[in-house]
Amino acid sequence: MRTLLLTLCCIGLGFVLAKFQHDKRVSGIKNLLGSAKDVTADADRASLDSAVKTMAAQKVGKVEVVNGAELDFGVMMRGTKRSHKFIFKNVGDADAKIWFKTSTCKCTVGKFTDATLGPNEETEVELEWKAENSQDEFSQTATIGSNCPSQEEIKLSIRGRIGQAYMFDPPSHSHGDIYSNQETVIPFRIYSMQAVPISLGSGQVKDSVLSKRIRVEIGEEKEIKPGEFPEMADARRMVECTVRLLPGLPAGPLSLDVQIARREEGEPDDTEFLTYNIRGRVVTPVRVIAGDDYNETRNILNMGAAKTSQGLKKSLMLAIRTEDAGKDPNFRISKVVPEQVKATLGTPKVSATQRIYPVTLEIPAGTEPIELDGTFSKDFGKIVFETDIESSPTIPIFLKFRVTE
Repeated sequence: MRTLLLTLCCIGLGFVLAKFQHDKRVSGIKNLLGSAKDVTADADRASLDSAVKTMAAQKVGKVEVVNGAELDFGVMMRGTKRSHKFIFKNVGDADAKIWFKTSTCKCTVGKFTDATLGPNEETEVELEWKAENSQDEFSQTATIGSNCPSQEEIKLSIRGRIGQAYMFDPPSHSHGDIYSNQETVIPFRIYSMQAVPISLGSGQVKDSVLSKRIRVEIGEEKEIKPGEFPEMADARRMVECTVRLLPGLPAGPLSLDVQIARREEGEPDDTEFLTYNIRGRVVTPVRVIAGDDYNETRNILNMGAAKTSQGLKKSLMLAIRTEDAGKDPNFRISKVVPEQVKATLGTPKVSATQRIYPVTLEIPAGTEPIELDGTFSKDFGKIVFETDIESSPTIPIFLKFRVTE
């Protein structure tokens, strides 16, 4: 009970002291309109009005993007670059400072880093971007900071649609069987949807072996007249190209990427490559005979599976027609991978119509476990035969096998 009374006394004493301090502050203030309390409220209101007027009279900077903070550029061709200059103007009464803060990953600010603008002064903030988005819609932003009241950040945005700058006709080439003893000619066209020159350079194939058997011819660039190619109504320019597959391509499936260089006008160091894909299966006069274990389409020989204690052995034959063989085709083994695989080329059996060469592949018993099951492209062995036949200088065969403990 005593504790409760003591607590109530303390609260009451605190209230009395607080009221005394308040009355002391406003005592002696009178005016004709009312009491000291009224004078206090009016004084606070007057102070607020005075502060507002002071702030209103204070000179500050204010930034305005003269040509708009948003840009809709319409259609932009995929892989091309663009830039746009946003004009910043200080329409305030004092200096305004602006600086670069952030941008999205594919949108960069040019040479601009920061600037201080006096009243009525302008500066340019240039955004640069490249259309690499896989989607049809394109949108990027950049943020500019400022020291102006209520303008801590100014957002610049660009948006539009991405179109295809160049089109191949046909889009790619699937040839089916390609005979290694014949030259195969593959024509195609490159259309440009832009008015500026395409500026194509030479064509190339990165594969050092295939490049010796490939010729890429780039024709003269032609400006398209309206209605000349109705199926390509939006195209402005066209170039006719030809890929020649010379005799002597190695047997098996072919997936060829022909790269054609292109340079931006006025930017000699900025080279891009247009890639045209050619697919098919190279058929040589030499046939591989290995029954169901040989996949002719993929050029893969399945040697099977065995225990290391047993070893593994596989036989096959290489056959060539006499009329294609010449006097002596001179077959030989030039490469076997991995080294655990031992290969033997036997004496050919010659008939009136063909020559048949027996081949034995063996992984000896006791060999350490090894597995090349063809799950990935690197998971294959390989044997390569060489010949003196001009149209079939190499016969590669991929090997698939498994030897376990």
